Amino acid sequence: MNKVCIIGAGLSGLLCGMRLAKAGFEVVILEELTSPGGLIASTHLGGEYIELLPHHIRRTDKALFSVTKELGIDSKIKWYDAFWYGRASRKKIGYFEGGFATLVNLLIQTITDNGGKILYSSCVSEITRNEDGTYVTTCVLSDSRKYEVESRYVVFTGSCRTFVNVSHGLPISMNTRDQLMNLTYQSRICLALLMKKLPSDAYIQLKFPAKTELPFARIINHTACINDRSYGGQILYIVGKCQISDPLWVESDQKIMEEYFRAYRKLFPLIKKSDIKSWRITKVRYAVSEQFPETDLSEPLDNIYVCSSALTSHTATEVPENRMDKITELANDICNRIITKEASEHEHKEEAIVTAL
Repeated sequence: MNKVCIIGAGLSGLLCGMRLAKAGFEVVILEELTSPGGLIASTHLGGEYIELLPHHIRRTDKALFSVTKELGIDSKIKWYDAFWYGRASRKKIGYFEGGFATLVNLLIQTITDNGGKILYSSCVSEITRNEDGTYVTTCVLSDSRKYEVESRYVVFTGSCRTFVNVSHGLPISMNTRDQLMNLTYQSRICLALLMKKLPSDAYIQLKFPAKTELPFARIINHTACINDRSYGGQILYIVGKCQISDPLWVESDQKIMEEYFRAYRKLFPLIKKSDIKSWRITKVRYAVSEQFPETDLSEPLDNIYVCSSALTSHTATEVPENRMDKITELANDICNRIITKEASEHEHKEEAIVTAL
């Protein structure tokens, strides 16, 4: 059995799905939501797709470029000169024609073209292991029915803490469990606005007046830089850091929007509420981990892998950042390990057969 169960249809899950499906594995991807993309999920707006959370491509994203070249969409990346207020004065940033939905949709097409399946509205509740070493991933469907996927390999692409919760029945060492649970996370709240106009030509604003109390940490004026799109207005993201214990986290979307926009007007008083054409709140519970682990935890048990941005490095002192290139590197590494292991075991079986003959 060379079946692989991948949990999560975000960038890392879809990358693993593509790599392993093309390598001849039977791939099943389980996604809790009704649509793919994870942190690069998009919605349709005007004549374009736009991400629910702000994203762009960097010149240094070599692992991601290898994927876009493989998929034949490297020519769809356009480069823009972006002004950053509060950090480097100017940077070149990349963005797909058609948004990041271009990447997501082609990954899905490649997976399905190679026999892979993606099952949506599938919330994983438990991962167990059979006596023969294969795994059973149990998920609950939207109609409350249970569904099981039996596989030789499992790739989990969610947060490390969620992995610990669904793998309580697996014989993972207590030390490994403790390290995974000790990886704390920051949450994010993002207000995406479709505006009639933007008051600033800065693509990203990271620095604010010292005495101004704000519930958010950065402002991204998407169309101040990427202005050749037909969204039907100007795109503005306002992104805040928080913990789920913060009172704002449990407030209604309307309340959060009003508080964010009220604070935003302290910086740009000429902008009025009537300038808003539409808006949307997106909350991410496990947005960015706050530290790396002491050891490599990406394979906590034989044939089960955790492809999480929190595990893109270890024994490192820097603060983790949820970068697409790092998670692409980890996804490629995990797939290479699975492919190599499968090939080695197949070779050993063939040698055993020849010896027996």
